[in-house]
This record gives sequence, C-alpha cells and structure tokens, in this order.
Amino acid sequence: MGLLANLALLLGFAWLVRGLLSAHEVTWPRTFLAVFIGGVLGTAMAVLLVVSPAELVGIDAEDLPRAELLLIALPFQLVSTMVAVVAFELISSRPARTGFRLRNPLRALARRFRIVGRGLQVSRIASRHGLAPLLGLRRGGTDIRSPEELARRAREALEDAGGMFVKLGQLLATRPDLLPPAAVAELGRLHAGVRPLPREEVVTALTQELGATPESLFTDLSWTPLGSASIAQVHAARLPDGTEVVLKLRRPGLEEVVERDLAIVSWLAHLAERRTAWGRAYGASALAAEFATALRGELDLRTEARHASEVAAALAGEPRIVVPQIVGNLSTERLVVMERLRGRPLSDLTTPLTAEVAGERADVLCTSQIDAMLAGDRFHADPHPGNVLHLDDGRIGLIDLGATGKLDAFERASMFQLLVALGLQEPTLLSEALVAVGAIAPHHDRDRLERELARFLATHLDSGLPSATALTELLRLLTELGVRLPAQASTMFRALATLAGTVEHLVPGYPIVDRIAERGGAELKARATPESIGEFVQQEWAQVGPLLRRAPRHLDRIATQLQHGGLTTRVRLFGDHEDVRVVERLVNRVVLTALALGAGLLSVLMLGTSAGPLLAGSDLRLLEVLGWLGLFASTVLLLRVLLAVLRAEAEDP
Repeated sequence: MGLLANLALLLGFAWLVRGLLSAHEVTWPRTFLAVFIGGVLGTAMAVLLVVSPAELVGIDAEDLPRAELLLIALPFQLVSTMVAVVAFELISSRPARTGFRLRNPLRALARRFRIVGRGLQVSRIASRHGLAPLLGLRRGGTDIRSPEELARRAREALEDAGGMFVKLGQLLATRPDLLPPAAVAELGRLHAGVRPLPREEVVTALTQELGATPESLFTDLSWTPLGSASIAQVHAARLPDGTEVVLKLRRPGLEEVVERDLAIVSWLAHLAERRTAWGRAYGASALAAEFATALRGELDLRTEARHASEVAAALAGEPRIVVPQIVGNLSTERLVVMERLRGRPLSDLTTPLTAEVAGERADVLCTSQIDAMLAGDRFHADPHPGNVLHLDDGRIGLIDLGATGKLDAFERASMFQLLVALGLQEPTLLSEALVAVGAIAPHHDRDRLERELARFLATHLDSGLPSATALTELLRLLTELGVRLPAQASTMFRALATLAGTVEHLVPGYPIVDRIAERGGAELKARATPESIGEFVQQEWAQVGPLLRRAPRHLDRIATQLQHGGLTTRVRLFGDHEDVRVVERLVNRVVLTALALGAGLLSVLMLGTSAGPLLAGSDLRLLEVLGWLGLFASTVLLLRVLLAVLRAEAEDP
C-alpha cells in the first residue's frame, strides 16, 4: 500500500507540474525524471533552511522535523521540478513527443543502450581510419593527403562498420553531385559481405509471408541464394506453370537494425554540421534525413513491386526494354516475387558488344528514360550498369527498381524548360527554369547564378567534354551555389547523371546532352504545331474571354465612381489568420513576461517590508506570505514563457 501511495503521489505531482507549466507535450518519462530531480533538490533546500549546517553533522534522519520539512520543501520541489523540465527542453533540440510513453520501459532502455554501444563502436572505427576530425568527433586536422586516400579510408570504414553503413556508402556512390568521381568509383566497390540466411530461417520467413509452405507454391526452389545483401536475399524458383521467378526476401528483424544505425547516422550528421565546414556547406542533417527516408522506403518491398509495375507500363510501347513482371498475389511487405530475366549486367559483360549494337542499345535506353521523364511516367532513378541487363535474347532488362522517380505536371513543365535551356545554351533561361522549379530562394544572388551558369555552359557544352562530366558538374555547381532542387527534380538529375555513365559504358563519349536537347526539341516542336497552338489559344480564351467581355463595364463603373469622388480603398490589417495567431502569441508572451517581472518585483518589495498584520499563532506577516506566493507565481510564469519559446524553436523547420 505504501508503494502504491508513493506512485500515486508521484503521478499527481507530475500532473501538477505539467499543468502549471502548460507542458502537456513534454513526455512522461522526462517529466518523472524531472520530478525525481526536483524532489531531491527541493528536499535538500528545505533541510538546509530548517537545520543549520553545524547541526547536520551527526544528526539522525529520525530527529528531523518531518512535518515542517514537508511543508517547506513543497514549493522548492515544485520550482526545482519545473526548472528541470525547462532544462531538459533546453538540452534537447528535438520537438517533444506527445502521448504516454511508459510502454515497455525496460525494452526502451535496452534499445538506448544498444544505440549508445553501436555509436561508440562506429566512433572507434572512424577514429581508427583517421576520419574522426572530418565527422566532428575530434578537433584538429587529418593526415589524409589526397581525395583518393580519403575515399579509400571511407570505404574501408563503412565496410568495417557494416550494417546500414554499407548501404549508406552505396547510396552515396549514386550521388555524383556531392562526391568527386574518385570517391564515387571507390564507394561503388562497397560490398555488404552479409552472411546468407540459413535455410531454416528462409523457410520460416517464406511460410510466414506466403501463408503456405514454399514447396507447395514453387518448384525448383534453390536454397542457395543468388545474392545476399544488407536489406534482402534473393532466391531462384519456378512457378507451377514453369515460369522462372526470383524471390526477394527481406531479412528478418531488420527494422530494429535500421533504426539503430539511422540514429547513429543522424547523430554523426548533426555533429558534422555543427563542427565542420563541409557539414554546414552540404547540409549534412538534411542529407541524413534524405538517406533515412530512402532506406525506410526500401524496407517495404510492396513499394518496389508497385514501382516496377508502373515503370513496365511506361515502357510498354518499347519492346526492346523489359521490366520484370510482378507476381502480385505472392508479394507482401517483406517478400516480392518477380519474373527472372536471363542475362548479364552491363558491368559484367565478358564479350564487348559491337559498335552498332552498343549504339542501338544506348539510344533505346537513353530515349526511353528521357521520354518517361518528360511524359510524367515513372522512370528508373538508379540505372547504373549493374541494374541494366543485356538479356540473352538481345533486349535490355531493368532490375532493382527500389529507387524510381515521377514528375508531376508543374515539375515536368519546369524540367522541360530547363532541358530546352540546356539545348539552347541560354543561362538566363536556365536560371528562370530553376526559379520556376522552386530551387532558388527569393534572396538568392541571381546575377552570380547566371554568371556561373553561363561559365558552365561555355565550358562544358562547347568544349567537347564527355556529357556525363557536364551533367555531374552541373549538379555539383548547383550544390556549391546553394541551389536545392526539389526531391523529384533532384532525383531526375541524378538519374540523368547515372544514365550518362551507363550509356558511356556502352558507347564512350555518348552525346547524352544532345539526346536530351533532341527529345526536348521534339517535345517543343510537338507543342509548336498548328494543332497544338490552336488548342492552346482555345484553352486560354476559355479563361480570358469572359474577363475581357466584362472589362468595359468594370472600367466604366470605376471611372464613374472616380468622377463623383466615390472611389475608396480599404486595407485590412491582419487579414490572414496566421498573422493574427503570430501576433497573439507574441503579445501573450510579452504580457506574461511583464506580469511575471512585475509580480516578482512586487513580491520582493513585500518580502522586504516589516509592516502588516501577523498571522494568528505565528511570527509570519501577511505581506511576507503574499510575497512568497507572488514570487512563486512569478517563477511559474517565467518558466512557462521560457518553455514555450524553447518548444517553438525546436519545432521551427
């Protein structure tokens, strides 16, 4: 009963503190920890007030005046608890989470210990490879002498860390806009080295996903995996009708591993952004968040299955390109069953293709992807040579469709304008396209941007340099200039840069920029035909015509009111509700701060006076009691204002 009473008292005290501070968004575990800290500090202050330091030496706890201590300690405990809550909010830069979060506290504590242990392990690996100063883990310089050596050390460190850090390196290898070619090539050598799942685990996982034994649904199921990566493992099999398929099975228990490693990546990114110049320049935290979003998206294999079907539909008119068909009734969140394509990746071709065949394959691959982008269809966002197969029947196969992209109507119009600007080599038009796509902030230096774009066009599109270099350098230039493309537009550019490398793998010096300009020009010509112009005029007249018909009447009415002095204007301040809310919050905080300071000052004055009546049966004066109460109220108001400000800063994007 005593334990239950103490728990009830603790819960009631925490509820009281949250109510006084209006801190209902503060998590319960943090509140209980603050109550514990406040209780200890408040009791210690009360003991120091009741008992002199000289009397504390050798005194027994039973001899302390408990009733008097409880009465005196209560306000100190409340204030100390509220200060602890505000201190926790000040230390934490993340917004508070809502809800009662006491479920499985031991499991949550164990998870935090695992994250801390993993973080220490990753830190030691980074230090062993000389990368600690670059991540902000240690001050000072490094002994790395060249970009090639840095890329090699980074690859080795990621391989040693294992887990999702290998996947991080593989994703970075697809970002030529961020990394130099040497780093992209080095990280492209990353291999997961993941232990294949034992047959028993595979059987259990497949049975759980399929709702039946694998032998009852497949024949010739090979238990030796075709590949085993950090996310999934692939097995070959046949359907009862003889169709060859592959089974892509997500590794069991992967969610906890992913969240643990993503927490470490986010911590390292925030550390690098605070302590290093490159972290601030590249926005390491935003990159980590982008990586986390991409990785979590890959965990749900239904997304890959859906995207594969959409890419196949987009390429239905091109018989020379094949996308694996998905067996929908056998695919789940952790399993996707798809058609098996027989062929070899372009990166593993042992016999080089003839110049004619290679050129034809490059044209088909390039034009199909660009047309899909311009048409608003889904396209492959990572068409590197390992994901493009040269099939045994001579066609091209696209695999690993976990990363795809799709542009909406507005993005297509902006991207079309951007591609036309590249073809015309017009820096002003290219700058306007970037403005239209929303990549440039209003305060951006437009003159400098246009000068840099003009220099880029003159250097890379007139000098005969490889097209892959041109696209990669454009992405890197935009990053250096602080231009942040929207997600899908950035995906399209990275896909074009990767596609450029793939077609150059087939045909060295392939003019992909010319192909982009040709496809953009073909689209422009289609829009410039008499039929399209007539359709455009008809659409515009449907919107503008009624306005033009009403314009004379409106002009006559305005002229009449102006002639008779009846034309007036009315301006509504704070017409937007959001503006009203902002001003209200600001005024409320100012008023609360003024009340808190006024109450505190008045309370101090009352505490310093010896006038006023005495309370019955005590030596306390009424003004003294009111002074202490006012001082307590002033403290509560100030802490409420401070907590509101801290939470607003944490939630500010």
